[in-house]
Amino acid sequence: MPIPKRIAVFNKYVTNRFILLFAGWIPPLAIVNHRGRNSSRSYRTPIMAFPTETGFVFALTYGRKVDWAKNLMASDGGSLEYKGEEIPICGIRFGKYDDVKEMFPFWIRLPLSIISIEDCVLVEVSN
Repeated sequence: MPIPKRIAVFNKYVTNRFILLFAGWIPPLAIVNHRGRNSSRSYRTPIMAFPTETGFVFALTYGRKVDWAKNLMASDGGSLEYKGEEIPICGIRFGKYDDVKEMFPFWIRLPLSIISIEDCVLVEVSN
């Protein structure tokens, strides 16, 4: 079950603005850079990113309907600020958490299980 919408709204306007000050430098915090599907406006959204063999995986704690995930899917690309680097990403796809939970570090699996995460986004690093 995703985190309730009112918490997502609070985080969008309050918490995320603070986290953007250091996300992208302190793993697993990262910043996903994406363009609006309709507006083409640039956005920066803090997320938790976990490296995989071919890219990264992100838990969808608010469900599949978050704008940043829809924007990445629509454009099939964007970038990720991670450990002080901007990394181009592509091959964006949704996945079921249960199918890929082994890609997440052990210490994050328990909290994700407690809040019953269902979906995640997998991306590839483009060269």
